[in-house]
Amino acid sequence: MLPIHRPLTGSDLHWIGVVAALMGFVGFALSLWLLLWSGLDRQGNTRRTFWWWATIAVISYALMVWGLTKA
Repeated sequence: MLPIHRPLTGSDLHWIGVVAALMGFVGFALSLWLLLWSGLDRQGNTRRTFWWWATIAVISYALMVWGLTKA
């Protein structure tokens, strides 16, 4: 537990959590963009790649949340 009387610094963060959170954020943002860009056609119907990108988005989000709890 961190004392309240001093500010949070970089040395208080665990590097594995920070790396996991950043990788999860980048993966989630990229997979969400690709989910909409290549997973749907012009009419809004799903393509074959939709479920792959949706699965990757969920895994990346879980990695980001896990990294935030560890950081």
